[in-house]
Amino acid sequence: MISQYDIAIVGAGLVGSSLACALAKSPYRIVLIDSQVFPTVNADVRPNDGRSIALALASKKMFSALGLWDVLARNAVAIKKIHISNQGRFGVTRLDSAQHGVESFGYLVPAHELSDSLVKHIEQHSIKRLQPFQVTEIRRYADGVTLQGKNESIAAKLLIAADGANSFIRDRLNIEVEEKSYQQTAIVGSIETERPHQNTAYERFTEHGPLAFLPRLGNQSGFIWMNPTDTAKRNYNLSDTAFMDELQENFGFRLGHFSNISKRFAYPLSLLVSQQRVHERVVLIGNAAQTLHPIAGQGLNLALRDIAELCEILVACEDGFDAIDAKLHDYQAKRQPDIENTIRFTDRLNFLFTADYPLLSHSRGLGLALLGAIPSLEERIVKQNLGALGSTASLLQGRALSY
Repeated sequence: MISQYDIAIVGAGLVGSSLACALAKSPYRIVLIDSQVFPTVNADVRPNDGRSIALALASKKMFSALGLWDVLARNAVAIKKIHISNQGRFGVTRLDSAQHGVESFGYLVPAHELSDSLVKHIEQHSIKRLQPFQVTEIRRYADGVTLQGKNESIAAKLLIAADGANSFIRDRLNIEVEEKSYQQTAIVGSIETERPHQNTAYERFTEHGPLAFLPRLGNQSGFIWMNPTDTAKRNYNLSDTAFMDELQENFGFRLGHFSNISKRFAYPLSLLVSQQRVHERVVLIGNAAQTLHPIAGQGLNLALRDIAELCEILVACEDGFDAIDAKLHDYQAKRQPDIENTIRFTDRLNFLFTADYPLLSHSRGLGLALLGAIPSLEERIVKQNLGALGSTASLLQGRALSY
């Protein structure tokens, strides 16, 4: 038996679920597919992997347009200031959202809270969910695709692959990827600080790798410490007290003494770039399309910009899917500059503050000092953090889609 849909979304993580929510009020027949069992809003135990999501201001506007922000705001913390420093070197950059005429640079939201809100929104709308559904084969036709599962098949006019960095869809379609291992691992968790963070995000470049402190509720801060893999393994296996001491030594005492560290999680880091994001009636988004270094928190925000632009295309398909092929290629061409610039931005920023070259090492402090003195450089950093990179998509402006 073959079930018929207009749009099939494979992957029910933050990216796939955000797309499903963006299309929830559309006239399209949508199915959200995942190989794992979906979480439910009333689940007794919800997964919490220690991550916090830094949402750019444009991403916040998008969730507001979708009717999600009022719930997310209860646990969201505004990032009003950004403090960038280099351990053991002079030079510091301080960015203040008030000086740029915006409410904040973005908001920090616990990843599991965002996931819960997306699940609840999906449950309130007529979006079919298949759980679990393991795609075993893909057949492509001029006007759509068929996904073969163990016991049933799904036919759709458009397939969106949001199935992560190890995308089955991408691999089965033989779409090539460019991949670079950073030989780094991110250690993630949260910690309580003696002094209030005052809505400030800190980016500290240490001898062991970039260290980000992100403001949470109360005196809590989330941290992401990106170490060379061998160093990360050593640090990860330290006792809580020993790890806090190591973290304190590298971050300093600008927030006072640390206490009450959470459980830690570790994630290997790499850059992965798909060589195609549109392949006939298949579109890759999120980590299936590109997996970025987390140094500037750009991954999900870039995916949300993809979603906003893709929805603009689908809204414009007044004649159904008859002209979708040309529109999808227009979408790919329109998104390419932002994607390339964001990949370059995160990759070069990581290189600048981790490459072990004496001349570069001594110039980092000067670079930070100049960053605050040259308006065009500062403006580039600010625009990247705001997610304000030239898109006029309705959702990124805080306007609901009109189908």
